[in-house]
Amino acid sequence: MRVKFKSDNYSEEAYIAGISTIGEYQVLLPADFGHIIGEISVIDTAADQWYAPLKKISKQRYDELYTDRELASTGNMNLDVPRHFAIFAGQIYLGPVPDLTTYQFGINYTVEDSADVTTSTDPIPFTVELRHRNVLRNGVLFELHDGLENFEEASYYKSLFLDGLDDIVRMEATIKDDQVGACYSGF
Repeated sequence: MRVKFKSDNYSEEAYIAGISTIGEYQVLLPADFGHIIGEISVIDTAADQWYAPLKKISKQRYDELYTDRELASTGNMNLDVPRHFAIFAGQIYLGPVPDLTTYQFGINYTVEDSADVTTSTDPIPFTVELRHRNVLRNGVLFELHDGLENFEEASYYKSLFLDGLDDIVRMEATIKDDQVGACYSGF
């Protein structure tokens, strides 16, 4: 069995190498990426210069602002120091298209952690936070009562479990949809 709660937060800092050729505008996120915490910083490693942090925008707004990124010739693209970013399909979309290959992007993010759970697993993952523990407990009690055909109790715990999952999903969606980076301060 594999358990994964997307809202479990573990902080990480990384510097991502930028693009390798002019005209690229996508940078891969780390494999363990969860959510951006704060902003993305930009440094030109060749000039040893910092730039203003990138502003997070939605993918829809990104598509509206940076339609020229699809053009075949870089001469027709708006090349400049990136000012915006959107997260989509496991990548950071930079806008405008970077004008240099020497930019490096610093991100603080949460990691998505998953663990194999066996009969000998101790402690059970995702039970450190009281809210996660209660959601997990309600899910287990739902399955238990449902298996025992105690449907009234199963229905009660299923309702609590689904409400808890909805809260976790809503919290995750708020972080993803926010136009600015999330400032992590606990659960």
